[in-house]
Amino acid sequence: MSEVIFKPHEGAQTLSLSVSDTYETLYGGARGGGKTMCGLAWLLRDTESPKYRALVIRRNAEDLADWVDRARAMYPHAKVTGKPATITFPSGAVIRCGHLKDENAYEKYQGHEYHRIVIEELTQIPNEESYLKLISSCRSTVEGLNPRVFCTANPGGKGHQWVKNRFIDGHTPMKSFKDDVSGRKRIYIPATIDDNPTLINLDPDYVKYLESLPEPLRSAWRFGDWDVFAGQYFIEWNPNVHVIDEKKAIELGYEDSLNRRYMGIDWGFANPFCALWCQVTHKNTVFFYDELYGTERHPVQWAEMIWAKSKNQEINQIFGDPSMWARNPMSWKNPATQSYTDKSIADAFTTYLPNLVPANNSRIIGWQNMSQMMHFDTKTLPKFFIIKGKCPNLERTLPNMVRDDKNPEDLDTTTEDHAVDACRYALTHILAPTQKRLKEPVLQQQINKLMMPEPEDETVYDWNNI
Repeated sequence: MSEVIFKPHEGAQTLSLSVSDTYETLYGGARGGGKTMCGLAWLLRDTESPKYRALVIRRNAEDLADWVDRARAMYPHAKVTGKPATITFPSGAVIRCGHLKDENAYEKYQGHEYHRIVIEELTQIPNEESYLKLISSCRSTVEGLNPRVFCTANPGGKGHQWVKNRFIDGHTPMKSFKDDVSGRKRIYIPATIDDNPTLINLDPDYVKYLESLPEPLRSAWRFGDWDVFAGQYFIEWNPNVHVIDEKKAIELGYEDSLNRRYMGIDWGFANPFCALWCQVTHKNTVFFYDELYGTERHPVQWAEMIWAKSKNQEINQIFGDPSMWARNPMSWKNPATQSYTDKSIADAFTTYLPNLVPANNSRIIGWQNMSQMMHFDTKTLPKFFIIKGKCPNLERTLPNMVRDDKNPEDLDTTTEDHAVDACRYALTHILAPTQKRLKEPVLQQQINKLMMPEPEDETVYDWNNI
């Protein structure tokens, strides 16, 4: 009588193993939902075919080693060889393993054919383009072997937002939906530790550990809440507060005649270029109201586009990426002559934008400044707003920013940070972080309190109805 190595629990695990008409499955959300074991079982389908080929991707070699150890137990009759491991079944079916630490990790499988791909910790992949490169090798020329992708993830990480957008936002959990372009189906199957009674029975203290975590970890790891995630840099960002329509902006002083206008520019050619326009009230409230964003345009082309957008406006100052002032004979090609020049990129801009100056590139001070301006509570309005629909890439990428693993005070530069860099360049020169006030002696505090006038009624902001 053969030993039962794994039996899926009713609910999320059973559903994930029974889905047969979807190209992409995202399983998980919370910690302890049995994601790895489910992925191991999911790979077993079709292993009786000698032509079956599958690929398993994990973040690094250490995580991959842990997965291989579990695979040895799950596949006792298979042979495991090599580093990264190759798992060969008696039928001749093969599962190959790989990790994402290599520089060419996302491209090296292109041209291969894998009928099934498992990607663990999907949110560690920084952008959707890299993910699409990986799954481009999930295809089949073998009749009866249909290509499928199985991903696991927890909220958080560099790729949190694109994973949320691709699988979760606007879709019903546990119900497949079609991609608008490819027509292929996707599904998100949420799972928590409650879906894994084996873990609860063997380690009941793990549930208590998850319950004891501080927010936002508790919401993310215990319940798989995708609306919050650990590691997010701008933790006070709230699109319901900071993204407003023009009518509300006017109420807050957007059309004040004393307003000053500024711009921030982050240079890019292959990487995205971003220019942002902002307006600052006499109360130092900042409204970002326009944007240019794109790739593969020469400096003169961007300068002309900015000039065209700004010609009816009085821009007080334009703050540019300091790298634009570097001089390199191969830095840019003049589109008129099709020849390279030894001028700096900034030289091409200043013909059209004479008030362009290098921005302060102090990253950490800049991020702290932005965070401070986003702060709000029931008695305080933020000083930072985006006019709805006017700066789509700033609005899209700002909440995705995560902390650098090695320097938590800074942003992770592998994310799509071009719009937030342009934002930082502008804001660093408009406002500076407030200084902490020194604590006064107790006697002086008492004197100040006695001399303080009666307070007026304070406004209490209802952020659900602002």
